[in-house]
Amino acid sequence: MSQSIDVLTIAALPEEDREATMGQMFQQLLPLNVEQQKNALGDLLRQMGEKASDQQYLDLCATNLKLAAMLPDKTLHQFLAVRMQAAAELPSELAERDGTLLRQALEHADHGIREKITRNM
Repeated sequence: MSQSIDVLTIAALPEEDREATMGQMFQQLLPLNVEQQKNALGDLLRQMGEKASDQQYLDLCATNLKLAAMLPDKTLHQFLAVRMQAAAELPSELAERDGTLLRQALEHADHGIREKITRNM
């Protein structure tokens, strides 16, 4: 899935287009088994960590949080668990950057999004 995805191209899209593109990615990701999800998310997180500026990373995280918050709680809980596993397997500097920028994006998210995401972590 992620070999053909260029996160910098997605990050440069206007917000509505970025949301639509990432929504399609979610639809491709969710039916995969947990190991495939973890590998795909790990590839995307690595690409983001290596290539995206802080602002691009924050924009991508904000869009991901918005889309993730639309998932039912059970699906969201599983998705967040897989994402945390994928992030934990990154090299330490990329994992630390991901954690820092994800927290910043979460702090700036709408209250409803922030509440639902933190409840399911």
